[in-house]
Amino acid sequence: MIAENLFQNLDAGVLLIDSEHRIQWMNDKAREWLGDLPIGEKRKCYRTRQYNEKFCMICPTGRTIDFGNTVNYDFTFKDNGNFRTFNVSGLPIKNKDGKISMVMELLVDVSNKDAEKKNKEDLMAQIEKMAAIGQLAAGVAHELNTPLGSISIISQELKSILKEASVSKRFKDDLEGYLNDMNGEIKRCMAIIGDLLSFSRGGISELFITEVDINEVLSQTIDFVRNKGRVPKGVTVSKNLSTSVPMIKTDPDRFRQVVFNIFKNAIEAIADKEKGIIDIATYLDGNYVKVLINDNGCGISRENLKKVFDPFFTTKPVDKGTGIGLFVSYSIMRNLKGDIIIESTIGKGTEITLLLPLEGA
Repeated sequence: MIAENLFQNLDAGVLLIDSEHRIQWMNDKAREWLGDLPIGEKRKCYRTRQYNEKFCMICPTGRTIDFGNTVNYDFTFKDNGNFRTFNVSGLPIKNKDGKISMVMELLVDVSNKDAEKKNKEDLMAQIEKMAAIGQLAAGVAHELNTPLGSISIISQELKSILKEASVSKRFKDDLEGYLNDMNGEIKRCMAIIGDLLSFSRGGISELFITEVDINEVLSQTIDFVRNKGRVPKGVTVSKNLSTSVPMIKTDPDRFRQVVFNIFKNAIEAIADKEKGIIDIATYLDGNYVKVLINDNGCGISRENLKKVFDPFFTTKPVDKGTGIGLFVSYSIMRNLKGDIIIESTIGKGTEITLLLPLEGA
């Protein structure tokens, strides 16, 4: 899930606790710090570090459950002979009836006092940004769904009219091809909208897993972009697709969306080059199919590399990008049980690695 991926990447422990102090979900960082606590059972009291039927009367999480207050406190315990201090924030989560049904606990390791203030501020800023993005995504998605649905219906009507029209076969074939491309683009837009809506609800749209030839998906996507005139003159696109790559089970439309986003970014990165080069290759790497997409464009700074997967982060002008492409691509790859890795050097270019498991999503 998109929201789950974001919480997994936080440098903080995250737990969802119900009104009976039972753990409903925790991220990997919380497991690392607190141990693999059973889902559905009461969590350990942080102060005593042992299971307890009765939490103390001043239990901060209890105050959040009972009164809806946001709480913040520190606790210290001994871990392998060393004392560690954590800061805990408890945030109330309401159900559709407006009642407190859950508490989100955020744990930050503040043992290093120099990093305490920055960790807390960065974490809370990220949580606030995620909440705002969720509301924005839901509003935008709902506004776009209706006109896209209308365009889809119109394109289908045009195809029906075309079948009965007295026109040349060449004209009919060309127009039908354009209408098919239009429908493909509409479906891709609606899939992105589905991801935005799912993100706002904390989930992800359903995957449609089938047997896929990755080399064919890559070739089709690249050819589609070329045929639409989106590859500038002077840009060389080379493909080195290994014949040893087997068929794998994945979602072809989702993967095509990832490739389209990355290929489009590569084209934009070499826009100012006299001789832009994009190399695309596939390999069989252990239990994964590896796709490499290289460009010799402007590159990405080390500072910005840390932010490229953040939603709505972009260095492009307002009319050139939204900052949603790589965020959605990363979420898709994680849901396909794969990964996306970016390496880049300013002035030399960028290499993006896509990994997909042989056993499928």
